Amino acid sequence: MSQQNDRSPGHMLELMRSARPRQQLLGYAVGIAGTLALVAIFLPVRDDIEPLTKGFGFLVVVVAAAGLGGIGPGVVTSILSFVVFNFFFLPPYDTFQIGQPEYVVVLFVFLGLSVLISILLGRAIERAAAAEAREAELRTLQDLSRELVIRPPGAEAYREILGLVLTMFDYDAGALFVRDTAHAGGLREEVTVGSEPGEIVPEWDPRSPERPPERLPLSIGANNVGLLVLRGERDAPTPAESRILRAFGDQLALVLERDRLLRAATGAEVYRQTEHLRQTLLAAVSHDLRSPLAAIKANVTDLLDAEIRRTDEEQREVLEEIDSEAERLNALIANLLDMSRIEAGVLHAHLENVDLGDAVATSVGNIARVWPTARIRTRIEEGDVVRVDRVFLDRVMTNLLDNAVRAGNGTSSDVEVTARSTDGRVTIRVIDHGRGLPPDAREALFHPFYDLDQRNPRLGPGLGLAIAKGFVVAMDGEIWVEETPGGGATFAIAVAGSRGET
Repeated sequence: MSQQNDRSPGHMLELMRSARPRQQLLGYAVGIAGTLALVAIFLPVRDDIEPLTKGFGFLVVVVAAAGLGGIGPGVVTSILSFVVFNFFFLPPYDTFQIGQPEYVVVLFVFLGLSVLISILLGRAIERAAAAEAREAELRTLQDLSRELVIRPPGAEAYREILGLVLTMFDYDAGALFVRDTAHAGGLREEVTVGSEPGEIVPEWDPRSPERPPERLPLSIGANNVGLLVLRGERDAPTPAESRILRAFGDQLALVLERDRLLRAATGAEVYRQTEHLRQTLLAAVSHDLRSPLAAIKANVTDLLDAEIRRTDEEQREVLEEIDSEAERLNALIANLLDMSRIEAGVLHAHLENVDLGDAVATSVGNIARVWPTARIRTRIEEGDVVRVDRVFLDRVMTNLLDNAVRAGNGTSSDVEVTARSTDGRVTIRVIDHGRGLPPDAREALFHPFYDLDQRNPRLGPGLGLAIAKGFVVAMDGEIWVEETPGGGATFAIAVAGSRGET
């Protein structure tokens, strides 16, 4: 506890501030009072004590005065003791005459020794005090530097650091201004502590009768990055405090510049990612939309060619192909619209109680029309009810089943759908026995336009799993990928469950 108190900001500031005037006064008081006390003690018995013994008594007072107040009190006490010692304790008494030659040696040896002790002891004490003050100065700067380094970028960190500076240096309020050419004067108020925003201004009129604030420019070389303004009723900073504030200002300027560069780098990275996503989107959309449009255009052109004669059955096949490609095109556009709603955060689920068995059966039927040869088995307890958005759940299950069938190349696929209720949640698993997925690719699967070629070259980039995740999250659920025992992948979703009627 004592060590913490010794390192408190108030104690360190006391060490940095000059305490010599008070200590010097104490040294003068001890020197004068101690000399007078020795006179009162030795005077009645001055004939019974040797002059050398009395001299050592006065020398102790000199050492005490020099130890407390430094050189000045020590020298003054030495001279005072020299005069008193001569006047009261060297025969003839009560005069400044020296009766014996050896007393001259004693007297001046006493004076020289006491002055020398005062000088040496005073210098040693002053150096020790200066070293202690310097240590406190460095420790204070280290504490401030640590606060600058450990705090994350942002206005809240600046506010806490500014509050710490105000506490350490006894200021009432302060404001941090950063360089911004868009504002008048080129400075923008970042944070204010101890007063209302806008109350402290970076400019100062020398003609103002008020106490001038402490204005600390924040610069990196010739580049001015901000200004720190401190306001309070305290005296002007001491040299030690000024050194700390200047060093702190230099470090704060580096932190402000670091944060500015970090924001610029983050903005550049966001722009790069956005540009990459835009290019990927254009590539994926152009590729995916071109195929059904080309098929529709080719079939319609054939139908419009009067020279080509077709039977009713051949014409129906062409129309069915056009209808299939139109459905495919409609699904692609729906995916793009759904992804834009998910990214914009405007996707809202309409939750209701849904019979899980019926919902899964509907999704299985959708897949069976696309993949007639696929084998899909379901193991769902009768009466399992989930609280979901019926449309969202159908879209998610259809997407997961389609991916599972594709993982087995669609011809001899063996897919399982299971459900299990635990603690009010129902976990639905779509299990395939395809090639599986590497662990490091499982999270990336749910990113838009992730390339699924790692799993199956036929799948290519798309939005299906990203949309599925958006739908599941909108229903307050979770989605993840597990490894299927024996090979393959298992897609699992967990949603709220409810036992009861739909």
